[in-house]
Amino acid sequence: MDMRVIIGQLAVLFIIIIIGYFACKVKALAPETGKTLTKVVFNITLPCTILSTVAGGNLAVTGGETALFMLFSLLAFLLFFVFAIPTSRTLGGDKADRGLLSTMVVLGNVTFMGLPVSNAIFGPESAFYVALFNIPFWVLNFSVAPIMISRKGGKFDPKLLLNPSLAAALLVIPLAIAGFRAPIVVADALRLTGSVTTPAAMLIVGIRLAQMPISDVFSEWRLYPLAFVKLIAVPLAAWLLFRRLITDELMLGVLVVLSAMPTAANVAMLAIEYKGNSRIASSGIFLTTLLSGVTVPLIVYFLLM
Repeated sequence: MDMRVIIGQLAVLFIIIIIGYFACKVKALAPETGKTLTKVVFNITLPCTILSTVAGGNLAVTGGETALFMLFSLLAFLLFFVFAIPTSRTLGGDKADRGLLSTMVVLGNVTFMGLPVSNAIFGPESAFYVALFNIPFWVLNFSVAPIMISRKGGKFDPKLLLNPSLAAALLVIPLAIAGFRAPIVVADALRLTGSVTTPAAMLIVGIRLAQMPISDVFSEWRLYPLAFVKLIAVPLAAWLLFRRLITDELMLGVLVVLSAMPTAANVAMLAIEYKGNSRIASSGIFLTTLLSGVTVPLIVYFLLM
């Protein structure tokens, strides 16, 4: 595992956020572009990203391995909530802000950053496990998270789960077990379309940051203890838990690295969509992404090497 590759991958993502920020500042991109890009990502490019992980037909997993990793993934998200709820209550704010802070701990950037970072560390064989980990992520993203973030409150709407991203995440399981291999032109089309996901998501964060004073990113004191919990405490706890349960080094490594990801760009999209505090969301994404350039390599070096 080359630390320079990992740091370089994180730096690329951060630079794309900066590009989105300045593009909006100089009016090369309109503020409304962020909302349009959000729909493009959720409905088109992200499903292609997920499906492309199995389209090549190079995975060799058993049903038992798939079920075991799914169980560990669910356990990981339960662990995230164990940290998120007391953290948000300690940091304070109104109910919607506490819900947002909890969401920022639970939902890490396991897709847009998880895929490229895991690939850089463990190789392409990790992609299937990342896709499996994304299933509970997307279920929470489209069910619990909107309720937690919204200032209007409301009840869970099952229709939120009827979306292309979650459908793609669920579909990869039987496709992978069956050894499905798409025609080359289809696989290439999925891969090429899916490659838009990561830069588009980072641009969305940059566009949102351009709409608020940059000083707000560093002036919100609650984000610093939240970043410590998200980037250090949670992955350390995940490592302490799973190293006793998992003998497969790849499974353990993927779970720990995904637990160490910064706050997901999706949180800013959800905050915009459901009238939550998008200022805190965007600031937290920017800050945790920036700090993850240091924390992720340290987590990998000290816990996995």
